[in-house]
Amino acid sequence: FAGPDGYIHDPDGVCGEEKLNFILEMRAKDPMHCKPYADKFGVKFVPGKKSWEVKGDICMPAAYQNEIGMPEAEQILANGTKYYIEVANMPTTNEALFFLMGKGLVVAPSKAVNAGGVATSGLEMSQNSERLAWKAEEVDSQLHHIMTNIHAASAKAAEECGLGYNLVAGANIAGFKKVADAMMAQGLV
Repeated sequence: FAGPDGYIHDPDGVCGEEKLNFILEMRAKDPMHCKPYADKFGVKFVPGKKSWEVKGDICMPAAYQNEIGMPEAEQILANGTKYYIEVANMPTTNEALFFLMGKGLVVAPSKAVNAGGVATSGLEMSQNSERLAWKAEEVDSQLHHIMTNIHAASAKAAEECGLGYNLVAGANIAGFKKVADAMMAQGLV
């Protein structure tokens, strides 16, 4: 993972309760630095750079809009990345996004990926309005169902329009269709 100070590379993965708890505590105290993680766990820290130079199957930009331009996209492709998941809101320029898609990477677009956060807020509002408190497993189950449906609708919309497995176009088409259908049901079109 990365921060404004650089990035860390943990070949064993940033997983396990100890590491995850440390990251949560570290980010709560100082969200601008990731070097303390490297110091604590004895892993590589690269100052002043982003992690796009590290080879990996999955790339998940999670910082800011248009962070990934053509130079970063070319590096990500050269790394052999297979899955590009936009975790931030529109972290990729249009040029870089279409480049990655054109090179065969599976791209999960920010509007579909980030729907999970919006859906969770909706589930919280439902609980509040009904004065209920769901267990974490119930929220996870409902969120899993919602995200599975978003993926299926995106994949289906792209396929029906002759675009193959283009989740970016599919998410746009499925979202537009959902709004249009709702407007028509309300007699607004």
